[in-house]
Amino acid sequence: MPDSPVETQQKAISPGNSELLLKIDSIRNRAQLLTGLRKMLSLPPEQDISADQWEALESQLATVSNKIRQQLRIYTDKYFSERNDPIIRQTLINRLGELEMDLASAYTFYDTFMDILTQRLSPDIGPLLKGCDAIAAHALQRGSLADITVPPLVCCDRGFGAFTVREGVSIIRNAPNPIPFIAIPYSRINEKYNLISIFHEVGHQALTKLNMVPLWQQVVYESLKKTGATPLMRSLFANWSKELLPDFWAFCLSGMAQTSSIRDVLILPASMMFSISTIQPHPPSYLRFLLSVEWCRQLWGKGDWDNWEAEWLEFYPLKSLDETTRQLILEARQYLPTISRAVLQTKFKKLGNRPLTSLFALGTLTPQGLKAMATIEGIQTDTFRNQPIGVQLAVFRLLREKRTIKQITIDALMDSWLKGLAKK
Repeated sequence: MPDSPVETQQKAISPGNSELLLKIDSIRNRAQLLTGLRKMLSLPPEQDISADQWEALESQLATVSNKIRQQLRIYTDKYFSERNDPIIRQTLINRLGELEMDLASAYTFYDTFMDILTQRLSPDIGPLLKGCDAIAAHALQRGSLADITVPPLVCCDRGFGAFTVREGVSIIRNAPNPIPFIAIPYSRINEKYNLISIFHEVGHQALTKLNMVPLWQQVVYESLKKTGATPLMRSLFANWSKELLPDFWAFCLSGMAQTSSIRDVLILPASMMFSISTIQPHPPSYLRFLLSVEWCRQLWGKGDWDNWEAEWLEFYPLKSLDETTRQLILEARQYLPTISRAVLQTKFKKLGNRPLTSLFALGTLTPQGLKAMATIEGIQTDTFRNQPIGVQLAVFRLLREKRTIKQITIDALMDSWLKGLAKK
C-alpha cells in the first residue's frame, strides 16, 4: 500500500535530516551575524571609532564570514543530496563540525572586539577612550607611518600595566588582527597624566612598521662592543632594546614628562626592580628610569631629573642585592650614557641618513617651555591650545609634578581636554 502524503512528508524530514538542516541553517545564520557588529553596537558619534578603523575591522569580519558561508555552500552542494549514503552523511557531519570549530574561532575574534567596543557605550568612559585614540594617532603621525597604518584603538583592561596587540598579529588562527589596539589599566582613566604610556605602546607598532626592531638590536650591540662591554652585557641590552626604544618613542613625544611618568609608574617593591632575564625583553625597571634621565641630561644638561635620579638611588640601594645581581646592575648602569648616545645620534639610511629624533619636534619639548605652561592659567592660553597633543599631555604631567594642584582638579581638566580631542 503506498504511503500517504503525510507519511511521505514525515520521511522527508526524518529526525536525522531535520538535524542536519538545523545545523546548516545555524552555521549560516551565525556566520552572517559576524558582519553585524557595527549595527549591534550603534555607538554614538562622540564615542564611536573612526571610519578607517571600522573599515579595517568590518573587512576582516566579512572575510571570515564569507569564507565560512562559501565552505558551507560547497559542502551542502556536494554532500547533502547524497546524505542517505552513510559514508557521505558522515563526511557531511564531519565537515559541518569543522565549520562549527571555525565559527567558534571567528566568534573569539568577534567577541574580542565586542568586549573592547562595548566599553564605549558608557557615556563617561566612551568619549575618554575616543580622546585616547587621538593620543595614539598623534604618536603615529611621524613621516609616512600614518599613511600605512590603521589608527590604534584604545581600550581598558584589568592589570597593572598597558600592553598592545599589534596590527597583523593573529588573534585567532589565520585571522590577523586588523587594528592595533592598546589596553590601558582602568586606573589610567583616573590618573590621566600617566597616559604617556600610550606613546610607549604605539612605539612598539611604529618601530615594527619601520622594520627597525632588529636594526636597533644591532646598533645597541655594536655600540657596546666598541666600548669593550662583555658579550653578556651586549646581548642583554640588545634584547632590552625591544622595550627601551618604545620608551624613547614616548620620550620624543613628551620629553622630561616621560621621565617623570615612568618614575611614577615604576615605583615598585625592591624585589621587582632588579629582575634580569636573558630571554624576556623587559629590562630591570631600575635601569629604565635611569636611562630616561640620561636622555634628559644629554639633551638639556642639568635639571629636575637630577633630583629625581638622586631620590631614585636613595629609594633603591643596591647593597641589599645578592652579589651577582648587584655587579650586573652596576655594570649595566655604567653603559647607560653609551646607550643614550646611540639612541639619540645613530643615523639610518631609511630615515634619509638622519637619526630617529628627526621624526619628532624635540624643539617643542624644552623643559623651560613645558614648565612655563604647567599652571592652571597656562593651560587656558592659546599658546597651550596650539601645541601638539604630546606637548599638551606633557604639560599636564608636569602640572601634577608640581604637587600644588589636587589630582582631582587635574583629572577634571584632563576630562575636558580628552573629550575635546574626541570631537576633533
